[in-house]
Amino acid sequence: MDPFIITAILGIGALAGLIGAMLGLGGGVFMIIFFILALNIPAHQAVALSLLAVIASSSMGGSVYVRDKMTNVKLAMSLETCTVTGAVLGAFVALLMPVTFILVILGCVLFYASFMMLRGKRSEETTSVKDGRLSICGEFYDATKKCDVKYTTVRMKMGLFVSLVAGWVSGIVGIGGGVIMVPIMNLIMKIPMKASAATSNFMVGVTAAASAFIYFNKGLVDLYMAVPTVIGVMIGAYIGTRVMVRVESLSLRRLLGVVLTFFGFVLLLKAGGILVW
Repeated sequence: MDPFIITAILGIGALAGLIGAMLGLGGGVFMIIFFILALNIPAHQAVALSLLAVIASSSMGGSVYVRDKMTNVKLAMSLETCTVTGAVLGAFVALLMPVTFILVILGCVLFYASFMMLRGKRSEETTSVKDGRLSICGEFYDATKKCDVKYTTVRMKMGLFVSLVAGWVSGIVGIGGGVIMVPIMNLIMKIPMKASAATSNFMVGVTAAASAFIYFNKGLVDLYMAVPTVIGVMIGAYIGTRVMVRVESLSLRRLLGVVLTFFGFVLLLKAGGILVW
């Protein structure tokens, strides 16, 4: 493989891992765009590589957040039952879809997530009203506020349903489901942004692994490209976990909204044939 391409994958992987770990996306949403638009890799192969990036980012970032007690493991495992099911279904569906349709789905998902982030109100402590026996409580230390933040989940039934959808989207476009789960957990289930990002980081790796196996079994994983992808993403993810705890939650939400809006435009323009690489 061309050394320049290897270096580019490492660099973009590190950036994707950094931003992905900060925002709970897993990095796949950035890698798949790079693979498709910059390297012109076939969409299904790009999805397979992107899923590996999600797994790598989740392994590195998720472990740090669990250690720092920012991840709500109980909530993650509850939602994961639905995301994994959706991811497996999505992977099978994706193999039957045309490339353009995959790009359109990803673009629409990014627009949805960015709208949720930019329009949502800031909320770092949630109501104590519980959603029956399904409600889950959590607590973490916010270094920027220098205090403990306590919260209680609401609308768990809606969260479980959306988790199924997030897993389905992840299996189709290789983004780990974080672009849906983070806005939903933060704005609908009333989980603080940092806890949402940390919990999503924990979840997306399992979700991606469920569908990555199907792509690997179909021979769609390029191992030569997978190695620099995984290394770059893991380096960036570790740095991202250190940066996230020092950044205000509102700034994280705005960054996520802007980034996803930009990439949503790029993907839809590519799908429409306006941008050609």
